[in-house]
Amino acid sequence: MAYISSPDSPTPFEVEEDLLHYYVVDGVRLPPFCRGKLDDIANFTVREDDVWILSYPRAGGWIQDMVHLIHSEGGDILKADLSLEAVEDAIPFLEGPSPGLETLKNLPSPRCFKSHLPFRLLPRGVQDKQCKVIYVARNPKDVMCSFYDFHRTVQIIHYKGTFQQFYYRFMNSKLGYGCYFSHVKSWWNQRTHPSVFFLKYEDMHKEFKKTVIKMGEFLGQPLTSDKVLDVCAYWDEEAKYNRKEDRVGYWKYHFTIHINEKFEKLYPDKLKDSDLTFDFDL
Repeated sequence: MAYISSPDSPTPFEVEEDLLHYYVVDGVRLPPFCRGKLDDIANFTVREDDVWILSYPRAGGWIQDMVHLIHSEGGDILKADLSLEAVEDAIPFLEGPSPGLETLKNLPSPRCFKSHLPFRLLPRGVQDKQCKVIYVARNPKDVMCSFYDFHRTVQIIHYKGTFQQFYYRFMNSKLGYGCYFSHVKSWWNQRTHPSVFFLKYEDMHKEFKKTVIKMGEFLGQPLTSDKVLDVCAYWDEEAKYNRKEDRVGYWKYHFTIHINEKFEKLYPDKLKDSDLTFDFDL
């Protein structure tokens, strides 16, 4: 769908001072459910056989389904339960309101966690790569639009601002979990470490079979050719992995020509100190 022109620019600030009542820690805005947890998170004991799935919000959530399928079920699609409830139980949200850090630290090995926290607020053992880390990075235009949809549709947030205002917030690090660009670059700089699998969301779409194979190898669960084909077929057929908002290029449904021009002017400066690149279309 072609994006349309608009003469308006995002206003500097929205009427509501802060969506979700964010609070600021070390320059990073965080959701209220993180309050009082960061010291315990920093000291959270990491195990060598842990798997940590990290990303900025809305960077490709269904990667956790693939990790659960391979990590817990050896890629056996007939055996695996990939319902939302089963996957969330298997891969709990570190900083989330439940089940709580005490419960998480006592889970039996091998454990698997997910988090949106920026690098410097993660457990020290994760920062030191004392476990396996899968970092998922999605192009900033699509992340912005998916995060906007999330803010509009989640009842407890009920965001009423315009997309132009949301664009301003995103580009100026005024959303939960801080600056998207710093978040992504911090793990891009760690990508050559053997315990880190840096995965671009767009590459999954371009080379899904190759991604499945590499994921199995990284998790120490190499898949047979038959299992790889079964996983690929399941992902192709399953509707929840083929939604409009999951496409590469979803940004065209929200960006106006004016906003796109503003983004293209700012984007090079946001990544000026990095060789990280993204595909915005496939």
